[in-house]
Amino acid sequence: MNDRYQEQRPLVRSSPEDEQAAVRVDRAQTELMHGRAVCLTGLAHDQTAASGPCHLVAAVETLNADRLAWLASWGAPLQLLLTAERASTLGLSLSAQPGSAVSIALPAGVSLEALLELAAVTPASGQSMPTASLSVLPQSTVQQQVFDAALALAKNGRLMPALLVAELPATAAAQLTAAQLLSVSTADVQRAPARGERSLRRVSDAQVAIEAHEDCEVVLFREDAGGAEHLAIIVGQPDFTQPVPLRLHSACLTGDLLGSLRCDCGDQLRRAITRLAEHGGVLLYLQQEGRSIGLANKLRAYRLQDEGLDTIDADRYLGFMADERDYTPALAMLKSLGIKRVRLLTNNPRKIAAIEAGGIEVVERLALYGPVNPYNARYIETKQQRAGHLKED
Repeated sequence: MNDRYQEQRPLVRSSPEDEQAAVRVDRAQTELMHGRAVCLTGLAHDQTAASGPCHLVAAVETLNADRLAWLASWGAPLQLLLTAERASTLGLSLSAQPGSAVSIALPAGVSLEALLELAAVTPASGQSMPTASLSVLPQSTVQQQVFDAALALAKNGRLMPALLVAELPATAAAQLTAAQLLSVSTADVQRAPARGERSLRRVSDAQVAIEAHEDCEVVLFREDAGGAEHLAIIVGQPDFTQPVPLRLHSACLTGDLLGSLRCDCGDQLRRAITRLAEHGGVLLYLQQEGRSIGLANKLRAYRLQDEGLDTIDADRYLGFMADERDYTPALAMLKSLGIKRVRLLTNNPRKIAAIEAGGIEVVERLALYGPVNPYNARYIETKQQRAGHLKED
């Protein structure tokens, strides 16, 4: 095994308070993923629940009829939380910031089927609730913080960014305690180190001979919050005292594993490894499927693209921004490996800007193109025209 990277293992540690907040947030995400509601407050964790309201929050994607009835049984009006992107596709007039939460009033007795369609969890049937009957509720600053935190929990759990909310008064604290609901605060969500240096650990490494180069080392990093695993694939013997050829590659199961023709991801992955094998380099394989919306949501987006939307509008229809990726894990990995200067294989100016903003010098951009075919032509054109990707000369 190559030991030349062992000196770079330590990463920045979280404070005990940050770690405790991260545990509460991780548990809250797990509860939502399993269809259970959590109590989300605008209070710090050590403040008494009797001093402020609690928002019962449940993910629409994992709701069933019994859970919906249970939420309604608390007697509070139900609200639907969506992102500004999803709300705009419903024709709702609003001035919300991109990615922020929008609260929508729901009629009493709203059905599960209507909620699933409003949240884009299931395809529109043409018989769902008329959007003209929907109204956006005004939100206080504290409510906005709570609702944005709720959406963050859903997104980090790779759920659809749509939640059902019932706001309960502080007097319901005893009932909430009896119901044994997990409680988490907006301060926890804001404080928890979801990504980046404070939450990333180098876990293991091994020599793995690959077709492109027999001298190859794979290093696995894991995020403490959420458990996402990223790989650094060190091909050959790159000189880390010089600018290192580097590729940041977001995982794409359909392209990388199945050879999907709908995108150019698999072709770019294989071409990048071949080029790195020429003189040595590093490929960071990042768990950011579907520009970080997750595989389930990417497949939902594919259905929408089959109906006529492009890749960006399909993601917006589902409630996501054009690109949800965060490159701070990549920066932490580079710093752990001791890489300070790179020659970046990319067509995406946003990657260059993210790496440079993180203190890594990009001395050169190396173009990396895949073949265009009838299935991915519109996808590639959309990336170039709407996402600013650089075209082939």
